[in-house]
Amino acid sequence: MKKHIMQLSGALLLMAAPVMMKAQTVEQVGNAAEKVGKLFKKKKKENPEATATSTAPTTSKENNRIIIHSKYDFVAGDSLLFADNFESTETGKFPNQWKTDGSGEVVTLEDFPGKWFSIASKGMYIPRIKGGITKDFTVEFDLIIANNSNSHTLFIDFEDALNGNFDLYPDNPFLQLRIYEGGSAWVDSKAKNVSTNVNSSTYNEGGKKNHIAIRKQGERLQVFINEEKTFDITNAFEEKRTYSTFKLGAQFNTPAAFLISNVKINGFK
Repeated sequence: MKKHIMQLSGALLLMAAPVMMKAQTVEQVGNAAEKVGKLFKKKKKENPEATATSTAPTTSKENNRIIIHSKYDFVAGDSLLFADNFESTETGKFPNQWKTDGSGEVVTLEDFPGKWFSIASKGMYIPRIKGGITKDFTVEFDLIIANNSNSHTLFIDFEDALNGNFDLYPDNPFLQLRIYEGGSAWVDSKAKNVSTNVNSSTYNEGGKKNHIAIRKQGERLQVFINEEKTFDITNAFEEKRTYSTFKLGAQFNTPAAFLISNVKINGFK
C-alpha cells in the first residue's frame, strides 16, 4: 500500500511539473518584459529632442531687444543740372565734363557693370555746370573703395564760388563733408560755425558699392549713406547764400582706389 502511495505521489509530481515549469517560464518572461520596459522608458527620458525642447532659447522680447523701423525719405530735386555715368568717355581717358588739379581715368570693373571714374589721391574734382549749382539742390553718386588701405578719406565740399577753386580749405564760405576709414563722418560749416561728427554703420570699404545722397534745402543738410540717414543738420548752410560749387576728392595709399559713377546733381524749380 505504501508503495502504491509513493507511486501515486510520483505520478502527481510528474503531472504537476509541466504546470510548474509553465508558471516559472511565464514569470521569467514577465520579469524580462519588465526590464525591457524600464530600458525603453529610460531611453525615452534621455531623448535629446526632449532635452533640447526644454532648453529652447528665449525670444528677442525676453532679451529686451527692440527692433526699430525707419524710412528712406531722400527726395531728389526736380530739375536735372548735371549727370555723368561715364559711358560716353573712352576707357583710359579723363572725362571731359570734369575739372581737376590732379589726374584720373575712366575704367571698367569685372564685378560691377558700367564705367567708373578712378580718381587720384589728393586731387579735387569739379563737375562743369554752367552757372553753378542752384540755391537748393541734391547730389547723388555711387562709390567703390577697392583694395582699401589702412587710412583713407573721402572729401566732399560745397563752396560759395564758381568752378576753379581747388583748395581744401578756401577763404570763401564752405561746407565740408569728410568720411574716413571705418565710416567715421564729419561735417564742418564755416558759415554757420558748425562742426560735428558721427559714425556710419553702412559705409562699405571692402570693394562694395556705396550710394551717397546729399540734399540742401534752405539751411538744412541731409546726408544718406546707403539709405542710412547719417546727418540731418537743420542749421548747416547760410540760407541766403548760394553754394554754387560742388567738388569731391580722396586721400589714400596705393594699392587702394576710389571709383565714382552715376553722378547726378539736381536743383529745385
